[in-house]
Amino acid sequence: MIRRPKLTEIPVYHPREATPVEIVGDGAISTVGVGDGRMLPVLILGTHGRPDIVEHIRLHQHSGPGDVNVQWGEMREYPDTVMLILSFIRPVQMKVIVAFDLRRNHGFLVEQILSTSGVYIQAGANGDRLKNTMDRPRIVIEIPDTGFRRRWDRLYLQHTVRMLRERGLDRKQAKAAAPEAIAQLREIGAFRMGSTTRRSAPEGDATMEISK
Repeated sequence: MIRRPKLTEIPVYHPREATPVEIVGDGAISTVGVGDGRMLPVLILGTHGRPDIVEHIRLHQHSGPGDVNVQWGEMREYPDTVMLILSFIRPVQMKVIVAFDLRRNHGFLVEQILSTSGVYIQAGANGDRLKNTMDRPRIVIEIPDTGFRRRWDRLYLQHTVRMLRERGLDRKQAKAAAPEAIAQLREIGAFRMGSTTRRSAPEGDATMEISK
């Protein structure tokens, strides 16, 4: 039995940090010498109104993000959405709440982050694509196991059942089909993020778009 999650107040350093940041683009990148060379998801964040994120990424693109605490969660004001809460502690204190909208297929991104235990974040705006912004600065963040996988599996199953019902399946059919739909998604994700996609030369990056 999975207990209902506890309600926890997340302190912020500035009022603007309380508003989740939207994902405006995504992809994946493998860089020699970073994250053991594994393919990691890239999140392009809509940073309008968050110049602190832009500046932090610019300053730390080569030195790493510093000390970061990672937490997954949900916010009642944002249904069908999962939050990744990044608390930067040193050298600069900053909070970034990244919103994964499951209705925009962001569940795929959550899956990839949980599977690879890492993610790149990059500042951007609506319309940005990874293939067109490869020269932009970005930082990589290690995402440790926080125990969220069990909760996520349940959330994603419930969401998938709802989506299948909206597409015309009855409740029984949707509950039966949902596990297979998720399994197929994970298989596709494993292929895209696996060693067969990591063909970076000794110098440079391998890149790919993973949604949209």
